[in-house]
Amino acid sequence: MNLNNISLPYPVLGVSDDILPELSEDAVKINISKDKQNYIFDIALIFENPQIQKYIDEGMAEYTCEYECSKTMLRKCESSINPIFHIVVGRKQINGRIYFNCFVLAKKKINSYVNKGFNADYKGYTFDLSVGDFLVAFPQYHYDADIKYDRLQAAGSFMQIREGKEKSEVFFDISGDKIDILLPTELYNMYNDPHIKGAAETMQCSLALNALTFALLNIKKRDNEERTWGKTIYYRLENEEGYSLEELEDHSQIPCLAQKLLKDPYRRLFNQLSISNPLNSDE
Repeated sequence: MNLNNISLPYPVLGVSDDILPELSEDAVKINISKDKQNYIFDIALIFENPQIQKYIDEGMAEYTCEYECSKTMLRKCESSINPIFHIVVGRKQINGRIYFNCFVLAKKKINSYVNKGFNADYKGYTFDLSVGDFLVAFPQYHYDADIKYDRLQAAGSFMQIREGKEKSEVFFDISGDKIDILLPTELYNMYNDPHIKGAAETMQCSLALNALTFALLNIKKRDNEERTWGKTIYYRLENEEGYSLEELEDHSQIPCLAQKLLKDPYRRLFNQLSISNPLNSDE
């Protein structure tokens, strides 16, 4: 259950500024590993609020972690008196994105709940909490199992060239998990010629750069949730140094962003040309 943009009738730490101090940026720490059969998520939850901590210590409240993958219908919830979760999920139980929502919930009925951290709007009020009511709502976290994290900077991780049998011109299709570069049959056959297919820098500078520019100009928020290429791009913009999501907002800068994401393909092209066509010293 994601509490973003939900208004509750009582103050909850982590929802707006209901309770101060607010949760820190590292309130949810997740370490991810995997083996041949499973994904392993080690989750640590952090908050600072003496009253809520007292409820946990007295057995009145507990930590919970809900995780779900809509494509596989996976949905589970684990509870603990400790802020540490070790969650093992089978690889076949995840298809695409898995969400984690962590909370501190009332384990028993809490009468006349009051907290020194209450926002001034709640001054003088107390609240009766039922079993299952929220005390802390940690930021939602998600993991995309379909992203090849070890190949994020490789264009092939989110882009591919395919034959467009019904196309008479090069066409870009961004409706699937990858950005598809569709080549008319004649060009596709030429592309498969070993001499042409080996010209990686030339291909990336032309086809890949144009395709990525087209995708960035047309990217939508749902692409970050439904398509692997969109998730990959959003992940890089949010997590790699030197990038930000704000770069998607200025369409005049999209061509420059595409070049950055492909690691300056023009420079690599010119370097490759200078190597393959050295100047004749006699000229």
